[in-house]
Amino acid sequence: MKILLVSESYPPITSGVSTVVAEYAQMLRTCHHSVSVITTNNSFTTSVSTIQGIKIYRIKAIKGFIRPDCPFPIPSYKEIQTIIRKERPDIIHEHSILTLASVVQRVAKHNNIPIIATVHGIPPWLVTYFTLPKIFLVALEYIFWVFLKNHLNKITHITTPSLYVKRELISHGIHVACTVLPMWIAPFPQTIPTKLTHFHFDPSVIYYCFIGRLDPDKNLPFLLHAWIYFQKLYPHAEKRKFLLVGSGKQKSLLHSIAAQDVTHSILFLGKYEEKKVYYFYQHCHFFCMSALYETQSIVTLRAISAGKT
Repeated sequence: MKILLVSESYPPITSGVSTVVAEYAQMLRTCHHSVSVITTNNSFTTSVSTIQGIKIYRIKAIKGFIRPDCPFPIPSYKEIQTIIRKERPDIIHEHSILTLASVVQRVAKHNNIPIIATVHGIPPWLVTYFTLPKIFLVALEYIFWVFLKNHLNKITHITTPSLYVKRELISHGIHVACTVLPMWIAPFPQTIPTKLTHFHFDPSVIYYCFIGRLDPDKNLPFLLHAWIYFQKLYPHAEKRKFLLVGSGKQKSLLHSIAAQDVTHSILFLGKYEEKKVYYFYQHCHFFCMSALYETQSIVTLRAISAGKT
């Protein structure tokens, strides 16, 4: 089968969606399907490349206004039509329901190609990126729901990573058949670094750890304020450390909050390559995830698989 994946997030962009789509593409190839991808470029240019047998079309984009590390696509009907006519997919699988998917949907309809969509995120999650008064956020969430409803009710089938997302879609008037299809996580590598150059775990200290993007949807200001209060409230604060592994839009804000911690127990470790991140999963004592909306958190599942609470 010829399958065309559509996602505004794809490596080298770091996100849960890009990770899932990239691994999904490789898995489809191992099942002997022909796979191609339409995604965004990190500049206002187009490019085509083939990586591990997967043809990747990167269309023009500008800097993302919701997430700076995720370019915002500027698709043209003609460009998408040319790609789809060239690839002639049997089915199109959307992983992003924004401007790119809207143009793809129009072209697919004209060419009688069925579309399925995986809904990785819903409007309550999306509005966490906007720093607006609550009344405006409520209105914005409503607009996003209307857009999502109109888009999804025109496709063939929907998959969601959790029952929670499926229930939310149904409650907001989306009537297309929907299947809950949890995402997988890669097993822990056989070899995990025993130490890192710039950090090592002190056996006399209890470590709490967050791994992921330092972005608004993770609700990290709340988590750091709670940590600072926790350190003041309970004794032996010097025996506890809080690690943040990752980078993102709120890095400066979080540093300013951490400066209020008189115990100096909050450590920003930056971004690590994938295989080194497992070092933190293995050696921390507690894993923390403060996001209000996680349709299915890959990092949390990895922490659970490492036996963390």
